[in-house]
Amino acid sequence: MKLKVEKIVFIFICLSLLVGLYTLYQRTEIEKKYKTAEIVLDYNEMKKLADSSQEDLSYWFKKFKEFGAESVAIQEETLNLLIEAGHDIRAEIVSELIKEYKWQDKYHEEIVKGIRENNIKPADVVVTTEDEALFSYLVSGLEERYNSDFYETYILDNVYYLVLKGTNDDMYYGETDKVINIHGKGVYETAKVVDSRLLNIGIGYDPEKIYLAKEAGLDVVLRPINFPTYNEKLADAYRAANEKYGLQPRIYLVHGKEILGFPENEENLLSYIEEENIAIALIESSNQREHLEQEGLDDLVKDSGYQALRAFTMWDYIRERNKYYNYKGAEEIENTMFRAITERNVRVIYFKPFFEKKDSTKFLTDTEEYERTFRSLENRLSKHNINLGKAQAMDEFSIGSKRMAVMSFGITLAAIMLFIKMFNIKHKYANYLYLFSLPGAMVPLIMRNLAEKGFAFGAAVVFSGLAIYFFTINVRKIYYSSKKYTNTEIMLRSTLILAGSVMISLAGAVFVVSLLADVKYMLEMDIFRGVKLAQILPFGIFMVMYIIYFMNKEDDSIKSVINTTVRLLNKEVKIYYGIIAGILGAVAYIYISRTGHETNVQPSNIEMISRNFMEYVLLARPRTKEFLIAFPAIFAAVYAASKKSEFYTGIFMLAGAIGTSSVINTFSHIRTPIYLSFARTVIALLFGIIIGCVLVLICDACYKLFVKVQERLK
Repeated sequence: MKLKVEKIVFIFICLSLLVGLYTLYQRTEIEKKYKTAEIVLDYNEMKKLADSSQEDLSYWFKKFKEFGAESVAIQEETLNLLIEAGHDIRAEIVSELIKEYKWQDKYHEEIVKGIRENNIKPADVVVTTEDEALFSYLVSGLEERYNSDFYETYILDNVYYLVLKGTNDDMYYGETDKVINIHGKGVYETAKVVDSRLLNIGIGYDPEKIYLAKEAGLDVVLRPINFPTYNEKLADAYRAANEKYGLQPRIYLVHGKEILGFPENEENLLSYIEEENIAIALIESSNQREHLEQEGLDDLVKDSGYQALRAFTMWDYIRERNKYYNYKGAEEIENTMFRAITERNVRVIYFKPFFEKKDSTKFLTDTEEYERTFRSLENRLSKHNINLGKAQAMDEFSIGSKRMAVMSFGITLAAIMLFIKMFNIKHKYANYLYLFSLPGAMVPLIMRNLAEKGFAFGAAVVFSGLAIYFFTINVRKIYYSSKKYTNTEIMLRSTLILAGSVMISLAGAVFVVSLLADVKYMLEMDIFRGVKLAQILPFGIFMVMYIIYFMNKEDDSIKSVINTTVRLLNKEVKIYYGIIAGILGAVAYIYISRTGHETNVQPSNIEMISRNFMEYVLLARPRTKEFLIAFPAIFAAVYAASKKSEFYTGIFMLAGAIGTSSVINTFSHIRTPIYLSFARTVIALLFGIIIGCVLVLICDACYKLFVKVQERLK
C-alpha cells in the first residue's frame, strides 16, 4: 500500500514538473530574442581619450565604430561643462563670490545692489558672459526647460547676466572641517560649499558633438538631466531635442540620481517612452548585483510594462585592469564585459576607455589593443549566438497564479516525501501527511508574492534534500553489502549515483526557475533571496539522514535515533577528528562566504586565471566546488563505503552534499540564461566524473599502502 501511494505521489510530482518544464521552454524562447548587445560610448570620456592621444575625437569615433560600437551617449550641457570647455563665461555662487576681496569690481552696480539688498540671495548663481550667441543659447535652453520665475536676465553695458534662483537644498558641500583651539578642543565645524546643483542642470545640447558622432556613423543617445524644482517641461524638451537633431531614441539612460520629471511629473516621460518604444536602461551596481538606485526608476519600468534592459558601466576599478593577471593587454577587461553580457543578461555596455594600469588615470591610447579586445569579444559572443548591434528591451513575461499553484502542489508533495524519508517514518498513517499538499497548493491563489519566493526557496531545499537521500540510500547499500567491488564497478556505480543526484537537483532547479519566471527577476529588479540559507540547510538534512541510516544500529523508533545521537555526542573525540572538523569548518566558511558578490573572500589570482582559461575554451565555466570537490567526493564516498569505513564515508558524503545545493544555486541566478546554467552543470558533471574516477584510483592506492603499513606494524 505504501509503495503504491509513493508511486502516485511521484506521478503527481512529475506532472507538476512538466508544467515547470513548459514554463522553462517559454522562458528560453524569450531569451532567444534577446541576443543583441550594444556598445554605447561615453562622449566625455572619449573626449579625454582623444585629448590624451595624437588623434582627434573624430578619429576615435570612427575607429570604435569599426570595432563594433553602435552609439554615443551625450549628456545635456551644463554651466560647469561650458566652463570646462573654455567658453567665455563665468558662473559663481553668490555666497562664495562675496567672500572675495573687491568682488564688487567684477559686477555691474545693479547686480551688486541686488546682492547687497538680498534680492539676489546667497544660494543664487550669477552667470556672466560677453558672448551674445552664448547668452542666447543659454536663455533659449532655460526658456524651453524651466519656469520664468527660476531665472532673471540682464544686459548691462554690453555684458550679459543670468541670475538663477537657488535654495540651500541646491548647495553641494565638501567634507566637514573641524576647528579646534590651542587646547585641542572643538570650537565649531564648518562645511565648505564646493558646487551647486544650478551649475549642473541641463541647458541644451551641443550640435557639434551630435554632428561629430553622426558623421562617424554612430547613433546618438541623449542623456537629459532632471531638476526636481522645475521639471514640468523637461520630458517635452527631451522629445524636442531628439526631433530637432533627427534622432531616433532607443535607449533611456538616466543621468544623476532621479529620472526625468521626478517627482510628480514622471508621466510625461512615460508617455514618450511608450510612444517611441524606448528601452529603459537599468545600470548594474558596482557589486554586480541588481541596479543603481535612482529615484522613480523602478516605478517607471513597472509602469512601462518592464520595457527595459540591463546595462553595465565601466567602473574605474575595471578600466584599470589592463595587463591584469599577467595578461599582455586588456584581456581581463574583455573578460569582464564578456561575463556581463553572457552571464548577467547585460545588453548595453556603457563604454569608457581603459587606463594603462592599476591606480593610474593615464588613458590607454593603443588602437591595436582596443581592436584586439573588441574583435575577441565579438568572436567569443558569437559562440553564444550574441551579436553586437542595436539593443532592444526584453519582452515582458510572467506566469499566472494557477500555474504557480500546480507547481506548489508538486513541491509540497516532494517536501512531505522528504520528511518521511529523512526520518525513515514507516507508520501506516504516514501517508496521510500528503493531504497537507492540498492547502499548500492554495497559497499562490491567496498570497502570490509570498508563494513566489517561498515555494522557490522550498524547492531549492527540498530537492537538494531528495538528492542527498538518493545518494545516501545508494551508498548505504554498498556499505552494508558483503560484495567485493572492483575499481571499475565503483566508478560505474558512483557515476550512476552522481548522475541520479544531479537529475533530482535539476528537477528542483526547474521548479525554482519556473516559479521565478518573471521579467522582473530576469532584469534583476527583484532577486531570489535566501540563497545562502538554501545551501546551508541541506547539510543539516544530511546529518539527520546520516545518523538515522548509518549510525543508528537499533530499530527505527524515534527513541533509538535519540539514543544514537546521544552516544555520538558522548563519543570520545580523537585529535584527528578535531583537525578534520577544523578543516571542514574553514571550508564551510569559505563556501558560504563566497556565495554571491558581497564578500571579502574572493578567488585567488590562480583560480581567476584558471576560470578565465575555462571561459575561453568551454561554452560555460563549470563551478569549481562542483567538479573539483562535491562530485568527485561521491566517488570517494562510494569507495570508502565499499571498504566499510563509516567515518570516511560520512565525511565524503558531507562534501558531496555541496553539489546538490550548488546545482540548484546555479539556476537560482535568474538573470543568467537557462542554456548557460544547464551547460555549466553538464560540463561540471563530466569533469566531476573524470576527476572522480582518478580519485578512486588514488584512494585505492592509499588504501593498499595503508594496509601494507598496518601489516608491517603488527
